[in-house]
Amino acid sequence: MKLLQDGVIAMLAAIGLATLLWLAVSVFLRLRGRTTIYHAVAMIPSRGGANGLEHTIHALEQLRCDGGCFGAIVIVDCGLSAEGQQVAALLARQERDIFLCKREELPNFLQ
Repeated sequence: MKLLQDGVIAMLAAIGLATLLWLAVSVFLRLRGRTTIYHAVAMIPSRGGANGLEHTIHALEQLRCDGGCFGAIVIVDCGLSAEGQQVAALLARQERDIFLCKREELPNFLQ
């Protein structure tokens, strides 16, 4: 019985050590790979009540932090309702490098 307990403790210790090592390596690689392509833009066309917009923004933020795929996130108003405009404006105010523009303003924004 003592041998089984020692084996389980050794296994848990090995898993814990491997997890800590994996965490340290992933943090090191994440810090090293901070090359953001600033000329790339993620655009989100939004309509109606902006259903799922907050989730999409947070997912893109995570992708931007992890991989540095693009610089800015642009929420394009393609017929947002008043409630949707409020949500989009709050998200644009809350986060860094997130902008809200109307469809007509998009060519001016991308210059």
